[in-house]
Amino acid sequence: MKKILFLIGAATLVLCASCSKEKNCRCSVVGSQIVRIVTITGGTCDDLNHASYRDALDTLHTDYILCTDYPFEADSLIVNH
Repeated sequence: MKKILFLIGAATLVLCASCSKEKNCRCSVVGSQIVRIVTITGGTCDDLNHASYRDALDTLHTDYILCTDYPFEADSLIVNH
């Protein structure tokens, strides 16, 4: 019985740890050709609709974005041996 409880507890910890991983979202800025990579720790990329950032003059800017977590080939380095 203790082994079963231990395995259930271990499975629960693994599940909780996997849910809190950071995720990289590829985001397209509306009305521009700029693509931004945004890292989130919770939620989905589809829920993102704006990103705020500060430029070199410390001015706050907001971009309206459309995001996806779909993996693109360009995101990975392909090495041929």
